[in-house]
Amino acid sequence: MKKYILLASVLVSGVSFADVPEGQANEVDHLLNFVKTSSCTINRNGTVHQGEKAVKHIQKKYDYFRDDIKTTEDFIKYSASKSTLSGKAYMAYCPDKKSVKTQLWLLEELKRYRLSVNDESKEKNIAKFVVCKEPRPQMCTMEYLPVCAELNNESFKTYPSGCSACADVNVIKYKAGEC
Repeated sequence: MKKYILLASVLVSGVSFADVPEGQANEVDHLLNFVKTSSCTINRNGTVHQGEKAVKHIQKKYDYFRDDIKTTEDFIKYSASKSTLSGKAYMAYCPDKKSVKTQLWLLEELKRYRLSVNDESKEKNIAKFVVCKEPRPQMCTMEYLPVCAELNNESFKTYPSGCSACADVNVIKYKAGEC
């Protein structure tokens, strides 16, 4: 109950929130649109929802957890992976495919999106780096969406995710894909 009162007071007060880095906001927008326009349905706690209704719920959770979200992967983890109340994983049911946890479904879509953006960037000779910000992540999910990070000694190193890269205090910035 305290969480709901806190949520209501924060929404009314107009407090500004932390959020994904500016360079990743387009990724979150893409994922929201992906869910909304997908032919897949989302099962939350035994109730199946079409894309538009699922996005409304994900957006509410995104707004609520915005101060905990530092990366697009955090957005998926906090907003679209499981029920905060029951702890049950959300499931995506897509026509002619095996059901999958929404976290994995969205991480795969994020990977495809980053590859397509990365391919476009290569064509334009533009490298899109995400700068690590303070405070640094203390914990990251165990996922593999490799990034190439630039260290403060001007070397480069591959990390399993943007979160794990920024958890290293020697990392200045990173971009999608292996080095």
